[in-house]
Amino acid sequence: MTTAFEHTELFGGAITANIPSNFADVSNVRQVPDNQEAYLDKNGFISLTFDITERVSHLSTDKEALEYHFADIVAEKDTKSMRSIVENAELPNFPPPTPVLALTAITKPPASTVAANSLTPTHTDIYFTLIRLVEQSTDIVITLNTPHLASETEGQIPNETETGTLHGETEQEVGNMYHQIVTSFAIKDWGLFSGE
Repeated sequence: MTTAFEHTELFGGAITANIPSNFADVSNVRQVPDNQEAYLDKNGFISLTFDITERVSHLSTDKEALEYHFADIVAEKDTKSMRSIVENAELPNFPPPTPVLALTAITKPPASTVAANSLTPTHTDIYFTLIRLVEQSTDIVITLNTPHLASETEGQIPNETETGTLHGETEQEVGNMYHQIVTSFAIKDWGLFSGE
């Protein structure tokens, strides 16, 4: 499956990124915080968010900041396991020594929650990137959540080793899509961070 992308302006054009053309801007249907841009795929399940936050300064390492931001988006009752963490990631529009960190993880809600609601994902794959803008005292978080639902036709629950997603994309296809999003991410107006 080939994903088509659209060059998209974020935060009033101060930032741009290539976003899958089948993703819709959530702000067209509900209010989104000023420091966030949020998109959903056409079926309303796979979500993509860009968050601009104050730089976490009370932690001593960038990895701790990554884990702090990640914990902020995962429900406390969900179990989580890291698949990989990259501490010295590189993005073409952010020259070294910009700290860029990335992780992939899987989260699972309590089994009782899944059993009670067929629309509750059995697990969710999370792709997560943290860009630390030291001079701007800003952390930027890019997150792609891909839920996996129990098969309604077969009544089977996917396990961690299955690679199909909610709409049939493979894990590699979703990873490639996320790679295209983050590598195209670029800041066009640095005044966004100074309130200009």
